[in-house]
Amino acid sequence: MDSSLSLSVCIPAYSMGGMGAKYLRVSLDILAKQTFRNFEVIVADQSDDSHIADLCSSYADMTIRHLDTRHLKRQSSANTNAAINAAQNEIVKILFQDDFLNGDDAITQIAHAFAEPEVKWVVTGSEHTRDGHTLIRPFVPKFHDRIQFGKNTISSPSVLALRREKAPSFDEALIWLMDVDFYKQCALRFGPPKILRKPLVVNRQHASQVSESVSRARVRQELRHVRRKYAAHMSWGDWLHYVGRLRRSLL
Repeated sequence: MDSSLSLSVCIPAYSMGGMGAKYLRVSLDILAKQTFRNFEVIVADQSDDSHIADLCSSYADMTIRHLDTRHLKRQSSANTNAAINAAQNEIVKILFQDDFLNGDDAITQIAHAFAEPEVKWVVTGSEHTRDGHTLIRPFVPKFHDRIQFGKNTISSPSVLALRREKAPSFDEALIWLMDVDFYKQCALRFGPPKILRKPLVVNRQHASQVSESVSRARVRQELRHVRRKYAAHMSWGDWLHYVGRLRRSLL
């Protein structure tokens, strides 16, 4: 592996109903044990208390930059963009605060995937947890050309890493489709991702997830937004797929 590779782990954070700092501590503890050491952590914090800031300052042996992003739009797209824009290293690794890496060598394996310069973005396998300990439902990602319409075959942005140069931005008009739209942007810009089948990330399932609270009206609004955005790239099959997704949102 190229020893000069460096990573920025970008974590969008907020209070999350009082659970934000608790979830983040789990993730930071795992990051502190990583065998790969050439990385920084950027925590973009939209919480209205000091719990996350105080937590970040308690990790003296790890480079953590805490950003106060309360002035930005209060949603994941804007907050994740702020973290990415603050990144200083070559590779950006997204990690949502309620998720965590799976194993002490997770970043080593992700960094190794970028050893070839032609690799621009990487997605890894994942597992899920409800209690933070028991791992269930291993998932191997794959990309498909209609992913922007919501059939997410990759998983959350926590499985994503990409080269910072020419990286797209998350669309701040989107909440429900923010992840799949970003994957479509990456594919149009860089081609398909390199896939690591091993579950290097654990996605936490809980009632506060955005997917649990998105209204059908919001779903339709975002589907129409994405359709307009990619109209120039759409085949007749894409249009039929879009109409089918839109129709299901009405049921």
